[in-house]
Amino acid sequence: MSADTEYPKPSATVDVVLLRWHGGRLECLLIERAHDPFAGRWALPGGFIDPGERPEAAALRELREETEVGTVPLWPVGSFGEAGRDPRGWVISAAFLGLAPPGTFAQAADDARNVRWAPLADLPPLAFDHGQIIEAARARLRELVHSGTEPLRLLAAPFRTQQARHLYSQILGEPIAPRPFKAWLRRREAVQRVGPARFERAPALRGDWLR
Repeated sequence: MSADTEYPKPSATVDVVLLRWHGGRLECLLIERAHDPFAGRWALPGGFIDPGERPEAAALRELREETEVGTVPLWPVGSFGEAGRDPRGWVISAAFLGLAPPGTFAQAADDARNVRWAPLADLPPLAFDHGQIIEAARARLRELVHSGTEPLRLLAAPFRTQQARHLYSQILGEPIAPRPFKAWLRRREAVQRVGPARFERAPALRGDWLR
């Protein structure tokens, strides 16, 4: 048996969970698939990794080709390779979380029939295992709340602390009291003042989450 056939080789793909904050709620960018498998079903932007291509580069390329969204910050979510997740065969996907700046434009292109921003709280039936991937991306977003200021990228600057509190309440899935939240922002130096009751995201932070 040759070295090329000694071990089975899976196909490699990428999927992007791109989130935005719009109308006071978190939304996820979905594409309507134009081709089988799952033609006509909603799915995450993504596709196959080209030979020699880095997964993150492939994720940005597929996002641009299918939705015309330009470069956005990405964070790795994990890999997904359960048997049967893709009817085309053994396919392992590297998933990424992306945070869309306010005003991000999306339009169907390449093999996407349509695009939509779907509320995270009311997603349509999804192709493949993309519901599982989205849940993993939401957990990754919750981690970012504790480790950095990145979730504040979702807000249009300048913003009020009330807007930041509402965003973080949705991310964490629980109400947050106003006074402890403002104290937490100050303690962590998570925002910087740019006007009366107006703030923008600080590049770094320190301190602990609400205790």
